[in-house]
Parts: sequence; C-alpha cells; structure tokens
Amino acid sequence: MPRDRLAFITGGASGIGRAVAAALVREGARVAIGDIAPEVDAVARDIKAAIGIRVDVTEPAQVEGAVREVVRYRT
Repeated sequence: MPRDRLAFITGGASGIGRAVAAALVREGARVAIGDIAPEVDAVARDIKAAIGIRVDVTEPAQVEGAVREVVRYRT
C-alpha cells in the first residue's frame, strides 16, 4: 500500500480487523481503525495505528461522521 494512502478498517479493535490493521501498519501504511469497542483508542496506540475512532457501523450517521474524521485526519 502506498504511504500516501490511509486505510480505514472497521472492526479493528479485535479479531481479524485488528490483525489486518496491524499487518498494514507493519507494511508501512497509515491506518485508521473504527470499532464500537470502548478500547479502540488503546488498540490504535498499541498497534501504532494513525487514529482510533469509536463507531457503530449499524448507525449510518456514525459511519458518516467516522469517515469525515478520517478524511480530516488525512488532509
């Protein structure tokens, strides 16, 4: 993944999402992780992700807000 890109991984605080986010970080990518879990910020710090965002992906307004936050972070 080019270094000028920012990946946004939902479900990134645990399981497969966390593993994918961590792998992308190891490869040099900037990664934003989103999750409903309250520990999303701690996980982001632990795996050296760019940003952690608390989001419930079943709520469209929260998803839109999370995407706006990622876009603001990227610019």
